[in-house]
Amino acid sequence: MRTKPTTTREPLLDAGWLFLLAGLALLASAVMIPAARDLDRAHWRRDRVLLTEMHRLHRLTRHEAYLGAVLDENDAVVYQLAATQLGLVPSGTEIVELVNDGPTASTLVFASLEPPSIELPAFRETESRLARLANGERSRLWVLAVGSILVLIGLLPPSVVARS
Repeated sequence: MRTKPTTTREPLLDAGWLFLLAGLALLASAVMIPAARDLDRAHWRRDRVLLTEMHRLHRLTRHEAYLGAVLDENDAVVYQLAATQLGLVPSGTEIVELVNDGPTASTLVFASLEPPSIELPAFRETESRLARLANGERSRLWVLAVGSILVLIGLLPPSVVARS
């Protein structure tokens, strides 16, 4: 009876690939997560500036329309300006005076031209444990170091088993 010689089969997947992939994933996260956070912050700042610009343009449009009405000598606008700014009213007109103490009495016209104030959005960060590690000053160095060590282990050649 013959016995078959025992042969050792090579493993299907070398364990070094797992270390290499894990190390590359850690290195990529240490680079990409802070960059994505900075990009989100830049988009947030841009959105705030665009909202502010739209508010200012709306305000400017309202003031330009009022100026156009003044230059066209619109009767209602001229009458309102004469009454509020100069205290002049046509004879035979009754005046209902509202009590208004303070410096805003002379700017009453312009306060009505102002558009409603806007609410600017607050920055919202999505935080995960990996994001906290990748964004922290000291922990990011640890993530880079561990990722580099894993890549180094993954690139080492496989060990050779002595066969007898």
